[in-house]
Amino acid sequence: MIYECILNNKEYLELAEQIGNRHFITDGKWDWEHGLGHYKRVTEYVKTILEQLGVDERTIDLGMAAALLHDIGLSESDTNKKDHAVKSSKMFRKYLENTNVTEEEKKILEHAIQDHGSGNEINSFIGLSLVLADKLDITYHRTINSTIQDNINKEVQKIKKVSIEITAENLIINYETLENIDLSLLQKEWAKPFEIPKKMAKILEKNCIFKINNQKIEI
Repeated sequence: MIYECILNNKEYLELAEQIGNRHFITDGKWDWEHGLGHYKRVTEYVKTILEQLGVDERTIDLGMAAALLHDIGLSESDTNKKDHAVKSSKMFRKYLENTNVTEEEKKILEHAIQDHGSGNEINSFIGLSLVLADKLDITYHRTINSTIQDNINKEVQKIKKVSIEITAENLIINYETLENIDLSLLQKEWAKPFEIPKKMAKILEKNCIFKINNQKIEI
């Protein structure tokens, strides 16, 4: 598998560790984890999304590879993550040198990685799954080691798991928590985790539903 080839690449693992040891600040806050843990969680979300969309195994493998590589441009970015998606889209090919990924497939991955921050130019299921998966990774893993423990990070730390279900009519996001959580605070300060699922649901021509512990909420 392409995914396994990347995970067996010593240079890739060293780069992921280097990125994971840095703190990336967004608007003076949220120095969330961006290392291998994040990449692997995004990979699992991508796999789940693509399986539910009914694509073939090759597309799933390519999507998982994109998830592992989507943030590697952070190694050349400042602490504000400026242009990291574009940088990642220019760096990823070297980690596919010993794989059977075709040039056409590389172009699909390049576009998906470059667009993963906004999802403004979705042109493949891989691109759709990557941008959506990236915004689903908002659990305690991302903020537990943050040097900035503001109210938003404290709310995010209450989220133990985020699951996604794609049915014939709906795209359903469920946040599993052990405590009462104020998602409106996160929504007010950083709307992407809610705007992106809505945008992707619209592309798929489905309703977007949010839940907390399987109870529907309005966002």
